[in-house]
Amino acid sequence: MKRLLTTLVLLTIMCGASAQRITRQYNNVSMAQALKELNSLQNRYTINFIYDELEDFRVTTSIKNQRVTDAIQQLIGFYPIRMTHRGNTIMVECTHKTKRHLTGKVVDETGQPVPYANVLLLSVVDSSAVAGGVSNESGVFVVPYEPAKVIARISYVGYKTVYRTFSTENAGTIQLAPDALQLKGVTVKTVRPQYKMTRGGMTIDIEHSLLAKMGTANDVLAQLPRVNVDANGGVTIFAKGSPEIYIDNRLIRDKQELTTLKSTEIKNIEILTNPGAQYNASVQSVIRIHTKGIKADGLSVMTAVNAKNNSKWGGFEEVNVKYRKGGLEVFTDVTSSTRYEGERNTVSSKLLLPDHTIYQEQLANTDFRASFFLPKAGFSYDITPKHSIGASYSLVKSIVGKGECVNNYQKVWKDNVLTGIIQQNLNIDIFNGPDHTANLYYIGKVGKMDIVFNGTGIWKKDGRRDNWTENSDDLPSRKVNTENERHIRMLASKLILSYPIGKGKAEIGTETTNTHSHSIYNNPEKYVDASDNTVVEKNIAPFIDYSLPLGNWTVEAGLRYEYTSALYRSFGIKEDEPSRTYHDWFPNLSVSWNKDKWSLQMNYAKHISRPSYRDLRSNVQYVNRFTYEAGNPYLRPTINHSIGFSIVHSWLSLDIDYSYNKDAIAYTSRLYDGKEIALIQNQNFHHTQSLSTSFVASPKFGWYQPTLEIDFLKPFFNTRKYGSTEDLQDPFVSIKMNTKLILSTNSFITLDMKYNSEVCTDFVKTKASGTVDVGYTLSFLHKALLLNVYAIDLFKTKRDAWTQYGQNVINTKDCYNCIRRIGITLTYNFNAKRSKYKGTGAGNAEKSRL
Repeated sequence: MKRLLTTLVLLTIMCGASAQRITRQYNNVSMAQALKELNSLQNRYTINFIYDELEDFRVTTSIKNQRVTDAIQQLIGFYPIRMTHRGNTIMVECTHKTKRHLTGKVVDETGQPVPYANVLLLSVVDSSAVAGGVSNESGVFVVPYEPAKVIARISYVGYKTVYRTFSTENAGTIQLAPDALQLKGVTVKTVRPQYKMTRGGMTIDIEHSLLAKMGTANDVLAQLPRVNVDANGGVTIFAKGSPEIYIDNRLIRDKQELTTLKSTEIKNIEILTNPGAQYNASVQSVIRIHTKGIKADGLSVMTAVNAKNNSKWGGFEEVNVKYRKGGLEVFTDVTSSTRYEGERNTVSSKLLLPDHTIYQEQLANTDFRASFFLPKAGFSYDITPKHSIGASYSLVKSIVGKGECVNNYQKVWKDNVLTGIIQQNLNIDIFNGPDHTANLYYIGKVGKMDIVFNGTGIWKKDGRRDNWTENSDDLPSRKVNTENERHIRMLASKLILSYPIGKGKAEIGTETTNTHSHSIYNNPEKYVDASDNTVVEKNIAPFIDYSLPLGNWTVEAGLRYEYTSALYRSFGIKEDEPSRTYHDWFPNLSVSWNKDKWSLQMNYAKHISRPSYRDLRSNVQYVNRFTYEAGNPYLRPTINHSIGFSIVHSWLSLDIDYSYNKDAIAYTSRLYDGKEIALIQNQNFHHTQSLSTSFVASPKFGWYQPTLEIDFLKPFFNTRKYGSTEDLQDPFVSIKMNTKLILSTNSFITLDMKYNSEVCTDFVKTKASGTVDVGYTLSFLHKALLLNVYAIDLFKTKRDAWTQYGQNVINTKDCYNCIRRIGITLTYNFNAKRSKYKGTGAGNAEKSRL
């Protein structure tokens, strides 16, 4: 008890001492307003100033745990303002007592603010210096002067000096152009490096590039090296699969968040292709989006509306409201969306039985309409500058999930003789939710130790009902009704402790998950067997990671141990084979070097890829009378070993990766119990290998800014060894050319072109395809209103066409997924702010399996 009382007294003293320290974010507010607020935030000093004298000076800065006097000095910066401190009184005054103040803003060639640009005012009579100043972090400058008319000289290293004559006090926006210096016939141009190596990957500067004006975070990601964003907003990284995506350390679970985050709010983005031990061993890539920081207190509102047409109309509406006061922020977000998905699809299968061959071809055009309601609310509270807590709750509920296949047909040949035609109709009913997700977090600092805790709870349900009608004059007619329903709940927690050791930093922590999944599948006509599966899985994973900077070098090493216990029941009875326990160690090592515009990195990591809960189901799903699709409860996880090398020079980058996958999971097909039925199912295979390279060039030529990416992949997997009729080891090449054409500081055009050669993935060979996308972006009303107009897959060339070579079964698909569309998005921001919510969630890899 005595120790507890002593601790409370010390905490009280610390809180009292820190009460006179200031933590605030100011964004383009007047000096007078900022000083007035500082005066009200503390009671130790009285701040005196003349309001009208300082009102023209604008300030943008982030004050963190500063004393009052230091905070004021930070506000003053390079302005001609003096602070006098006597006792408990602080006097702030302008050193140049003039009636005129030349005010303006300096921006670069992309429209981004230029901080610390020199502004020198010259006499129009003899060009002598009259006054001078420096732009602040927002590029804004305020320079007092006397003459009625002056010449302004604006300069910044690496940019051409601008001279303007002014007879009024408003200088407006002054744009600087990059300067090229001639040195003995060699052109040297000052360019800010856009790519830089970081722990486990690469950091890309967004704030100082044209990417800051792309529109949304999704639009930015689509322009980044090795990143692909599909028509539905799904994100993948070349040769690394689907990444976990974080915004300011908070894992996102709803792809809609990448649409609501404005590109102008992003500072930089990290692409981690060798994530450390703190991430789940199944995570092979991570994208971390860092925003520019928290803005001032008050109410902010963001509204967005989107309309798109891909032969039928869809879109979304969103309203996001935040209120911030002191250390408290409350927020709510409500989104409703509707989408149309269509397939113009022809599929076929060839069954090679011992004494005959069956070939069937099916027209399977599908139309599907879905709409969702997605509300979210939460809060965050900074107890002190070193301690913060927060919580959030989100809900997902499908309103409509209806689809149909009408007037389709299936033709059947036996030994090349047409034996029947089947007329098919299908009604689809898919439902999701209500899905509930709750998160809470604590972030603190005790001495030199950083503490981060996250907890997550998920309650989810979904299902699907299919009603088939098959009529034929030649073969038996039938009706087939199937129903699948699934309930999932998960609890997870994650704790990370960070502490400096020597010149480096150590991270130690643990992550736990507890998942319960129950699914049922029924077919009243008994064409396929019913199933009732329950999977209970527990995972405990302690980890340690150490990073050590050594001059231009950085070495990072980590180790993660994962204990996984899985209990599998079928109709309530435990099955021993799929009920397994795993003990695995996952090391990772990364060595990087950075100097000037050059960066190098070498890394090794061991990962695991666990089958999803859908893959582990035991039911067999009816596709048509000749094709079934099934889960596999006996699947084992895949162990991945990867070695990577990366080199970056300014706007050039090259990545080389080798991957070895033991117990690889791959879709294949075979005859179902020797019948005239193809069964498509995931299975384990001894191993697969691949070698990949990715080259990116992203130069800038003023208004013309292209980005060229060339990706190469060579798979090594002997498919003939496992019964395939083809050797599927051909190399794959992808060429992507994204071009930005700058029209003004507020508008630009994008032209994105992509070509994919034939690609072999396990037992599947996909045909070559390509796409051309165009877009136009315009911001106005001081960037409060953003207009984005786009056309996707302009020439309707991005097809989904492939052939699967299985064991005595050959399946083909030739489909266009109705992704060609035109769209328009209008976003309005009132006093927009990024959220202060800092939680990352827990059990993130487990969520992806759900």
